[in-house]
Amino acid sequence: MFHQDNAPSHRATDTLMTIDFLGYERINHDPYSPDLAPMDFAVFPRLKGERRERRFETLEELRLAARSEVGRCEPEWYPAVYQKWVERHEKCVRADGEYFEKL
Repeated sequence: MFHQDNAPSHRATDTLMTIDFLGYERINHDPYSPDLAPMDFAVFPRLKGERRERRFETLEELRLAARSEVGRCEPEWYPAVYQKWVERHEKCVRADGEYFEKL
């Protein structure tokens, strides 16, 4: 399963077709929801951390650096991200659609 937010680039036809082609089942993301997608609360912050000060000359350099960082994730990181994903959704359900600060 693949969960991402509703950013315009994520809803683009090419993006959705690629996700489908790769065989992922897409999970819907309600509009105006807090950061519920793992990419937003776990993956991107990790990738940005060490690369904030670095400039990449090419897109391929950036891709290689991102792959390298994800490849260094400890095996325990993945189930921890999943658990955080479940907890964030539970908090959203408990709020019954009302706005709340920070997850």
